[in-house]
Amino acid sequence: MKSLGALIVGVATGVAAIFLHLFAPPFGIALSIIGSFLAIWSLGRTYGKRSYKAIAALGWIVIFWKGASFGVGKEILIQGNSLGNTFLLFSFIALIAAIALPAN
Repeated sequence: MKSLGALIVGVATGVAAIFLHLFAPPFGIALSIIGSFLAIWSLGRTYGKRSYKAIAALGWIVIFWKGASFGVGKEILIQGNSLGNTFLLFSFIALIAAIALPAN
């Protein structure tokens, strides 16, 4: 049950980060990266295991992947411009840092 909760937190955090990263640059992108880091880090502190942080990060990455690929109507949520590339780079750094920190 904790695995499902971790996956839901990762997906919800990814959705919020995607919609927030374009809001009032550079504040929206900073808020989305910090929020993603804090959500996954606090999940590990709550559940006490690093594996739950990895599950949440995997859910976040799946949502990121869907947001960066074209939809049915050829719409895209994360563009390949400098803002989208910055979001990609710093978000993955934040996710790896959140997973690497001790869980308890």
